[in-house]
Amino acid sequence: MKKYVLLILFAIILLLAACSKGEKDNVQGDSGVIGYGAAMGYQYIVVKEHDTFSWEISYKGNNLLIEENEDNIKNLENFMFSVNESELELGTLIISFSYFVLVVITALIIYKKKSEMLKGNGALIIILAGTLGLYFTLVTAIELSSFLHEVKYYYMILAT
Repeated sequence: MKKYVLLILFAIILLLAACSKGEKDNVQGDSGVIGYGAAMGYQYIVVKEHDTFSWEISYKGNNLLIEENEDNIKNLENFMFSVNESELELGTLIISFSYFVLVVITALIIYKKKSEMLKGNGALIIILAGTLGLYFTLVTAIELSSFLHEVKYYYMILAT
């Protein structure tokens, strides 16, 4: 019973610490880098200087410095979103392809040892795992390609 009381007390203390309001920092200089992202050669850096936002977007060393205004804010945000999503999809692609390769290598090792696992349900499980890995790899590759086309589109709009 004492264990539960200590556990509840610890949870309440942890909850109170998470919900407590800390002091706000008084930042005198309203400037600095507030956003950064990069994927497949495209990148952006968002810098806030007092009340204005400056965006440095680049592709393979071709840098553009753009001041944010009402005309280009949507294109800049879409560029940022597409770069961030491309970066996430690239990570997902690497993980799903690694899973597929791991399943194939495992299947080859089992086949080489002429194991009894390949008879019956073992072969079905390996085929199912390999098919799922290949499916996720292909879907992620298509989504990555789509996001990279979006990034290129918004980069071209912002570069002109």
